[in-house]
Amino acid sequence: MDWIKTNFPHAIEFWEKYERHISAGGLAVGFFFDLIIADRPDSVANNLLLLTYLLLAGVIIIVLNLRATRKLEQEHSPEPLFLLLVLQFCFGGLASNLLVLYGRSGTLVGSALFLGLLLAMLVGNEFLKNRYAHLRFNVGVFYLLLLTYCLIAVPVFLVHTIGTWVFLLSEAISLIIFGGFLTVLFFVVFRGKERPVREIGIIVGSIFVVFNLFYFLQIIPPVPLSLKEIGVYHSILKESGGGYLAIYESPPWYVFWRDTSSTYRLQAGESAFCYSSVFAPTNLEAPIYHRWEYNPKNGSGWETRSRVSFEIAGGRNEGYRGYSQTSNLETGEWRCNVETQNGALIGRTTFTVVESKTPPALSQKKL
Repeated sequence: MDWIKTNFPHAIEFWEKYERHISAGGLAVGFFFDLIIADRPDSVANNLLLLTYLLLAGVIIIVLNLRATRKLEQEHSPEPLFLLLVLQFCFGGLASNLLVLYGRSGTLVGSALFLGLLLAMLVGNEFLKNRYAHLRFNVGVFYLLLLTYCLIAVPVFLVHTIGTWVFLLSEAISLIIFGGFLTVLFFVVFRGKERPVREIGIIVGSIFVVFNLFYFLQIIPPVPLSLKEIGVYHSILKESGGGYLAIYESPPWYVFWRDTSSTYRLQAGESAFCYSSVFAPTNLEAPIYHRWEYNPKNGSGWETRSRVSFEIAGGRNEGYRGYSQTSNLETGEWRCNVETQNGALIGRTTFTVVESKTPPALSQKKL
């Protein structure tokens, strides 16, 4: 370190003055880098990248604390610039990659969770002042990212299905891996000296409890499933080649985010068809459901009118296709939810049924 201070005094002075800002910059660079390159959850290359991030982050946390316990800070030297930047790059890359994978599951909540995580990491980097605070913070972030990754990797690569028991298995595996990491950290770094076991236990326990709460409240998106397409149609016919021919009302030109109109002009005796395409990783099989709901004008809230199930098989880039229909339509607000067996929302479409005495203008397309 003396050699660096002698030959690069201005660089060291700049680092000491802007240490936390540079560290936050490394986090942001990692975030946007993986925001661009994030791929599907069963991509071998993407998972190797995520595992590399996790391994590097764990090793760097151990090395940084090993330096501190050897009292290198008494030389008044800054923390090693390269290691801190790589650590923050790994955290940012993990957060953004997982943000993309969770965000594709059809809800805004998953994205909000990880945007909140990114903000918390930036704030934490800026305001944590001492080594033990940084240790607890970095270890907490490490476990949070490890857990969110396990929730994707276990159903994709180990059990090839989803459900409550898969979620609990993922949590158990994350705790086993994290336990091994803490064992190395405590016995290699601290070696019987003061160990912030209680503080780290509280942080990890809080993350564990919050994730369980979010899961059973169905706030966490049902990764690794994601909705590719959804719409409400007047008719769907299965073709001999395996595709579908759909009859539908087109939305106005300025409603570019919808494939079908949000208004369903109903004629007597007609049914509505909900078509969805759900992506699932290769070899993953699980039942999904279409829940048809109606919102009466009396203000009683959404009422379930039917719930139709069908199995999906993963591997198709465009998603596994399926549809359901409902009859006895009433005027008013309707929606079709695409959900897992446990009721976790993958995505939905909402539309309004109005009576029409004349046939609406219809279009057709192949699905």
